[in-house]
Amino acid sequence: MAEAPPRLGDAREWLTGKAIPLAFWGLFLVGVGAQIPGGILLLIREGYSLHPALMLARHFLTLAFIALLGSTYLTRIQAVGRARGWWESGFPMLVFLGGVGGMAVLDRFKVPPRHALILSGLALACLGISMSLWALAHLRNSFSILAESRRVVTSVPYRYVRHPLYLGEAATMLGLCLTLGTLAALLFWAAINGLQLARARVEERKLERELPEYRQYRERTCFILPGLY
Repeated sequence: MAEAPPRLGDAREWLTGKAIPLAFWGLFLVGVGAQIPGGILLLIREGYSLHPALMLARHFLTLAFIALLGSTYLTRIQAVGRARGWWESGFPMLVFLGGVGGMAVLDRFKVPPRHALILSGLALACLGISMSLWALAHLRNSFSILAESRRVVTSVPYRYVRHPLYLGEAATMLGLCLTLGTLAALLFWAAINGLQLARARVEERKLERELPEYRQYRERTCFILPGLY
């Protein structure tokens, strides 16, 4: 018996769910990886100092995070409920692209702040990326930029906080905004994180509607900070 031809929906899912995200994160991976040799050579040539060491640590952590992020698209499980409508599809993508694009624009107008502020910003960014890496390692095959439901993740850090990945991203972006040294960067951070909180609420409504066990999980955990329900 002849095999059924591949459906158009399957091809679209493969394109939007794997091919395009992998190409996108692959470009990021190459861009970040290209900065690492220069950072290593700088440390070798000029000797150890905290600023280039933190810069190099940030690049390595970012590289690991992007590599793990890309791998989620190869291993993630089938969605129980796919994103539908503007709030579940368009809005999360707008927030994500707005954060990436906004930081790229602000970087062109940075004003180098005091050395101590740069070091504090880099240290905070490294802490934030480490937190995001930890959260993503537990979320792994349930990760999605859009508001989709797959399963309820309850392992640490999700055992106590429902959105540790967003918390890590907020800390990372705040650190990077501090290194830019402008008021516009801090205002942008506040605005984009306000949108992230709204995005998290959209996701929670989706999960509560389609995963019955999520309601009990939500009642016993904090929203994004320990103690903040």
